[in-house]
Amino acid sequence: MIRRFPAPCPDGFRREEFRAASRACPAIMFICPYGTSISTLRWAIQRLRRAGYHVIAYETTTAVFMAADPAILRDLISAMRKDLESQISRLRSEGVTEFGFFGSSLGSFILYNCVGDTLPALRWGVFNTGGDIAQGMWRLDEARRQHLLRGWSLPRLEAEWADLQWPQFGRLDGCRFVFVSSRRDTIAPLDDIAPYLEPMRQSGAQVSVREVRAIGHLTTIVAGLWQAPRIVAMVRPG
Repeated sequence: MIRRFPAPCPDGFRREEFRAASRACPAIMFICPYGTSISTLRWAIQRLRRAGYHVIAYETTTAVFMAADPAILRDLISAMRKDLESQISRLRSEGVTEFGFFGSSLGSFILYNCVGDTLPALRWGVFNTGGDIAQGMWRLDEARRQHLLRGWSLPRLEAEWADLQWPQFGRLDGCRFVFVSSRRDTIAPLDDIAPYLEPMRQSGAQVSVREVRAIGHLTTIVAGLWQAPRIVAMVRPG
């Protein structure tokens, strides 16, 4: 039986909960890709639930890019970080003791800004695609047009989001993360990931890269989602 708790929020995201059979199962914080609803990825969430995980799923507003206001991304990350902390606290009070994550595309970047000292409970997880958020957004034709109309350039956007692109993780000792990517991803290609591995490793995390066969950004995301139970089992300690 799936227990779902739709929770529309005023902060640019919506949350829904999918409970595993046992209360003692680990929980996965699951953030959908940009422009993708929870209902669209119900199949992937179900696969994780059947594999024995509680799933707290999030979808985000398209305004994060389409409104051409860089402050929205910063505010969204801050609001989601607080909500994740609240959900972890609630689940702990219900007997859950282990927490990980699975984020895709924009969801991956949001979680990249949540690991470490900000949310130390997240000890393992999957970044399903990753790279430079400003460059990735700039490769989305309509989002780029909207930013150009409001006077933004790629260099200005990179400067505006620099602190989000290079967060201060604090200590990541014992954490295990994996980046999933493809060389043929046109938005967040595999070759773009390398610079972001070393800061996590220097903070104490074990970080690996898993290449999937795909022909673009969407198919890379789907490939990672299809393999999610296997990849999570690979990165989860024990």
